[in-house]
Amino acid sequence: MSLTQPAYSHFYRKGYRLRIALVVPPWGPDDIRAKDTRGISGCWPTPGLQYIAAVLRDRGHQVKFLEGFFYTNETMRQMVSDFKAEAVGVYVISLLWEQAATFITDVKTDNPEIFSFIGGHGATAMPDRLMAECPALDVIVTGEGEITTGELIDAVAEGKDISGISGLLYRNDQGEVVNTGKRPMIQDLDTLPFPAVELCEIERYWPSFEQVSTVPAMQMLASRGCDGSCIYCYKMYGRHIRLRDPVKIVDEIESYVKNYGVREIKFWDEHFTYDHEHVYRFCEEMITRNVNVRWWVSCRADSVDKRLLRAMKAAGCWCINYGVESGVQKNLDTLLKFETIDRIRLAVKLTHSVGIKTHTTYIFGIPGETFEEGIQTIDFAKELGSFTVEFFPITPFPGTPLYKGVMQGKFGKMSESLDDQGMLLDRPCFVPFSMTADDIMELRRLAYIRYFLRPAFVAYRLKNLMSPFQLRAMFHGAWSLLQMVGEQIDKLVKPKG
Repeated sequence: MSLTQPAYSHFYRKGYRLRIALVVPPWGPDDIRAKDTRGISGCWPTPGLQYIAAVLRDRGHQVKFLEGFFYTNETMRQMVSDFKAEAVGVYVISLLWEQAATFITDVKTDNPEIFSFIGGHGATAMPDRLMAECPALDVIVTGEGEITTGELIDAVAEGKDISGISGLLYRNDQGEVVNTGKRPMIQDLDTLPFPAVELCEIERYWPSFEQVSTVPAMQMLASRGCDGSCIYCYKMYGRHIRLRDPVKIVDEIESYVKNYGVREIKFWDEHFTYDHEHVYRFCEEMITRNVNVRWWVSCRADSVDKRLLRAMKAAGCWCINYGVESGVQKNLDTLLKFETIDRIRLAVKLTHSVGIKTHTTYIFGIPGETFEEGIQTIDFAKELGSFTVEFFPITPFPGTPLYKGVMQGKFGKMSESLDDQGMLLDRPCFVPFSMTADDIMELRRLAYIRYFLRPAFVAYRLKNLMSPFQLRAMFHGAWSLLQMVGEQIDKLVKPKG
């Protein structure tokens, strides 16, 4: 494909560089959160788009970043027009696909000559479906997008053929969809520039209240990939874990401290403690350079020991997220977690013993799980005693083994609408054969009420406040809990039948 249609010919020449709008589609708390937790929601920048923006800018293109949380569809269409964008790239997750498709179609209506492309988890997991559902879409970038998008935009700008660029789906001149095959993962992450956070309206973002101890906070990646086998996780970055140089990680942190006054970093790595030596080097670098910020990571329970945890604490780690998921071993085995209840219990105990707090997450609606087992999970969460917790209905995201099994008639039933595929919505999109949707939502309400309304826990949280931000978070959390209590009372007093 050469994309030599007349619609694009106005900017085809050697060395030409494009004006590109990179967009998170319009969205709000109503799109991703249940009514009772919208008060604690926030909005983080999108790391993938920030990396893409940095790569395109380094190649000489002009980039404008638009965050859909801040603007309506109509406002962003006008901003794209005012910028005189020649290309628009949209970040796609399954939950926001309808908004993304509408935005792309509207932008193409405004300017039929604009080049449109998408990328992200949703685009990678189901590219054929999305291409079929959005005729206004020109190209889909699959997998890690930095190199692919850079090559694509350079080629489009100069009118070159794109059929040799790996990692694309596009329509050829006959309207047929062409897949150029997978692009290998980027092995050396240090070849990538730092994310172009300065192109975002960074001062307008704020984190979810349950996820940080103070502000300003920034998110980062120290690695990509996860070697786990969990059936509900989509491996966007593959199973091979690639590590960044600890020196460059700390360089990036220092740039955020200097330029934005950042006081906390949230690492989005799926398995931060995969390589202990890498963690030790990072901690040593933080201590040697006297970088005084708090940081939060996610780990597997079987990948920590007391020596490592002490080093992390000394370097500023204040909280570790463990994906516990269930307090019933049978259900962990169903999920292919390859962890044991006893090892999870030990990891949380060791973490607390060195002075690091924990954030643990749990899911209801696991295939084969019963309501009674859900109650056991709530009891296990209370036993672990984490500083913060989250409880979700399980969601079979496209591309995951769980999703593929459900599509084959296994495990249970789910909604086919992508708008329903969120972990934080008012109703579960998936219901296993062993439960009802009402069971799942009642477990979620009971979990939050029984966990957070314990007098001893309230006293613990008040005693361990780390900033005014956390006090504010407690008030917002209390409001959410009151709504859940009200829902539970309504359920109990509502006449049956």
